[in-house]
Amino acid sequence: MEVISEAEISMLLDTFMYLDYREAREGTSLKNVIKDLENHEDYGGGGIHYGEYQILSKAVQNEQVGELTIHCQSGNMGYDSGTAACFFVSPDGEKVYVVYRGTGDGEWPDNGLGMTQSATIQQERALSYFEAAAERLELSAEQRVVITGHSKGGNKAQFVAMETKRQELVDVCYSVDGQGFSQKAISRWKQEYGSQEYEKRRGRIWGICGENDYVNVLGHSIIRQEQIRYIKTPVEKSNFAGYHDIKYMFAQISYDDQGKTVTSFLGTKNPEVKKRGELGNYAAALSQGVMELKPEDLDGCAGVLMHLMECMAGSKEGINGEKLTLGDLRDFAFCGIPVIAESLFQEKGKELLAALASKGRLGEVIAPDFLLEVSLQELRGLGQELEAEWKLFEQQNEKIREYAEKIPGYLKGGTAIYHQVKLSCIETGRLTGRLRKTACVRQELACLYEKWNNQKEVSFLVEH
Repeated sequence: MEVISEAEISMLLDTFMYLDYREAREGTSLKNVIKDLENHEDYGGGGIHYGEYQILSKAVQNEQVGELTIHCQSGNMGYDSGTAACFFVSPDGEKVYVVYRGTGDGEWPDNGLGMTQSATIQQERALSYFEAAAERLELSAEQRVVITGHSKGGNKAQFVAMETKRQELVDVCYSVDGQGFSQKAISRWKQEYGSQEYEKRRGRIWGICGENDYVNVLGHSIIRQEQIRYIKTPVEKSNFAGYHDIKYMFAQISYDDQGKTVTSFLGTKNPEVKKRGELGNYAAALSQGVMELKPEDLDGCAGVLMHLMECMAGSKEGINGEKLTLGDLRDFAFCGIPVIAESLFQEKGKELLAALASKGRLGEVIAPDFLLEVSLQELRGLGQELEAEWKLFEQQNEKIREYAEKIPGYLKGGTAIYHQVKLSCIETGRLTGRLRKTACVRQELACLYEKWNNQKEVSFLVEH
């Protein structure tokens, strides 16, 4: 029997969590759970989770994986659907895996809060679950406990490893594509634990990341760079979500006789690569720019992005009632969008755009260089034309007001003419306001482009 590493077993168990199968009986072996799903339309029947099923149906043939038994499913312990966690125990009871699923129902806004708060509700619930389940199973320091999770599950795994009062139980944590934390969280840990204990706790955490994953770079990472491994993740460029999908760490791509892509999933992980890919590098650079925003601006930007993800998942608010405010939208418009736009003109942004323009998949690096050409004269001209239009509207609106006031008094109250004229005046006033705002935006854009262009010219002269 081939020996599989704890890290790879952790990745396989993280993949299991995405089956979203919560009917497994307590103490059932993983091999039997997968066997029960053989004819289920969503799994072995070729449905929505067929890729994950393929990986696991092959992996469970190895006893190290297949004989693990499932325990303490979070849903059976009264936790919300977002928490989504369980324990797996080896037959001899000596090894225990604690596994957290990635972003669950309504959890996207909680991800955004994790960029600015020292702890979020969902992180605290993950901690509560670990300690309650550890007590129920009567875990001891003699057992080897591995904490793992993918994406938000990886973030929760890290949080538990850093926060739990049962530190004697934690041997290692494998965060697969798990994002980092806010500066508040890191500062609090350093203050509460002291430098030596902080380093000890984070020293048990390892990062396993897809080569072009764009989530693990979010926030401030507490994982030491030498403890991060990158995994080959073959994904077609059109499948953006695939770069963060754990099953592609087990994928192989081939081509049929017509040259069409064929993706198959294996029961063993892909080999490591030496460094991050273009998308991963760009995401890291973008995240750094966003995290440098003022805390109050960062909070709004993160909130908008995560609520957009939640809306794509079909919900308008977070699991704990989180909602967007007008202030959040303002922060994103005036702080977030400029950071995103600027990042595309930096080195990592140009590398990504060049790779996306190539015929191959990401990973085939092309020397990038492109030019954004904007006619400031035309941009200013459009702004001036709009300014002339809104001033004309304003003049016409003033004339309508004058005509309204000239209507004889005996007609103002007795007919609808006066009220219709007043309504027309109000409507043209609104149109005037919109045109004025549009003209101002055009002029501001022209000023921003001119400023950016001057900065680039100065930078070029300095460099050359």
